[in-house]
Amino acid sequence: MNNSIAETSAPPRLVWITTPDNYDPHVQERLRREGSERVGMLRAAGFDVRIVHSCDIVPAWNGRPRLLWGEEDLLAQYAGFLVTSWTWDPAIARHIEAITRTIRASDCVLLTDGTLDPEALGLDKLAMYHHAAALGAPVLPTVSVPFGRYARRALDAVRTQLPAGPYVVKPRSMARGFGVLKADTPQHLAASIDLLTPGGLGCLVQPHLPNSGDVRVYVHEGKVIAALLREPAEQAYLANVSQGGSGSGYEPPAEVADISERLAQSLDSDYLCVDWLVAGDGHVFNEWMTISAAYEDLPDPARRRVEEALVHHIRRRLDEGPGLR
Repeated sequence: MNNSIAETSAPPRLVWITTPDNYDPHVQERLRREGSERVGMLRAAGFDVRIVHSCDIVPAWNGRPRLLWGEEDLLAQYAGFLVTSWTWDPAIARHIEAITRTIRASDCVLLTDGTLDPEALGLDKLAMYHHAAALGAPVLPTVSVPFGRYARRALDAVRTQLPAGPYVVKPRSMARGFGVLKADTPQHLAASIDLLTPGGLGCLVQPHLPNSGDVRVYVHEGKVIAALLREPAEQAYLANVSQGGSGSGYEPPAEVADISERLAQSLDSDYLCVDWLVAGDGHVFNEWMTISAAYEDLPDPARRRVEEALVHHIRRRLDEGPGLR
């Protein structure tokens, strides 16, 4: 492998490509001013971390893949890339797709891939449900909404495939609880579909489960190493900490740990975070993420275990080089 970090004493190089257009400018300014715990942890672990905005990058081919950042080619020097790939804007999503495909074609490593077939199983929740259900994970009945003027045809499918409301409407490919709506009646559901469809994100409808939160299970090298219970605020329906929920340590039931480990194995993923809804006495699969998933609300020592696993995973991926995903 050319430019391997094993051939140099320089700190291993990480480039984190973010999308500030996902956030209100005031939020982005706060992030820039206060920094990120994740970036601080990676720098303390000895990585040379750079933050680059996706809007400032131009992917290109000229003798080899290039990511042009002003006059610099970010692919000219060996590095691992972390790309924040979720976005509410379909045009931005297409640009990020060009960035990730250019990294995959290079001699560098796209660390945020992390799964077998990352283009299908990286963000698409419908693809995740098909895959998880095939492995025996409990999955909610789900209806995918058609496009444009045909979108309301989903209402007939909801009536025959889902129990009576309330319902949850959510984008197929988003994160952090963005764009998730609760619809109490068929009229609310129709209006939600009317509002979401023109955005071009694509959305799903599922039954709303009264739940006490959700659980994120962290799997490293085939074994569960920690779990985080996220609970919604009073009278809220989203448990995401970024949406006002709270986080605490959790001991997952054996069946949840087992399926989480089997999911990681089936995805050829050495680091996977599997989210489960807690409903009554059971757990229902929700989604998974790779190394972008938050862990900062875990209590010690679980938090330290996850940090060590994340650093170990990144170092191993950099040592092994591209071509794994």
